[in-house]
Amino acid sequence: MDRYRVIEKFAKDNKWTQGLELGVWVGVTTFWLMKNTTLNMTCVDAWEVQEDNPDYDWQYNKKPVFKNGELVELQEFKHEGQVWNHSANEKRFREDAEQWGERIQIIKGRSLDVLDKIPDGSMDFIFHDSDHSYPFVMNEIKAYWPKLKRGGYAIGDDHNWTPVCKSVEEVFGTDYKVTGKGVWYAIKD
Repeated sequence: MDRYRVIEKFAKDNKWTQGLELGVWVGVTTFWLMKNTTLNMTCVDAWEVQEDNPDYDWQYNKKPVFKNGELVELQEFKHEGQVWNHSANEKRFREDAEQWGERIQIIKGRSLDVLDKIPDGSMDFIFHDSDHSYPFVMNEIKAYWPKLKRGGYAIGDDHNWTPVCKSVEEVFGTDYKVTGKGVWYAIKD
């Protein structure tokens, strides 16, 4: 099951009202949730080239290929349209978000730079889909954990990517689950 269907199921089963997505790109997950749930979403993305990030190139300018959890190849994109165009992606997301009005709050910035804009204990779930490098994923999970309500879910995908898996394991040990197509989640007590 794809990440957005997993989150939709959790949202309906748990009667969630408020979610946070870190790294929205063009809004595939957000807009699925808007159409299929009654959630309100806070969406965070920097929509910028990150020249200070040594892991930027392999995540945004190349197609990483993992086998058995290991990065085995960085493929060049075959078409110019595959390369991330942050300003076009932001414009598309904002235009598509307009129809949802106050159900979507947009925060532009890097996830670790906008923590103070999210109240502690305010989120039913947080979907981590921004930078997929280690230790970034680990640091982001730890930084955003206080933002979850009691019983809230930290969720991410790409558990088959080594940096993601390593981060999740270091934060939660064995106290998390994987479902669907590499979707990991942990529940806050």
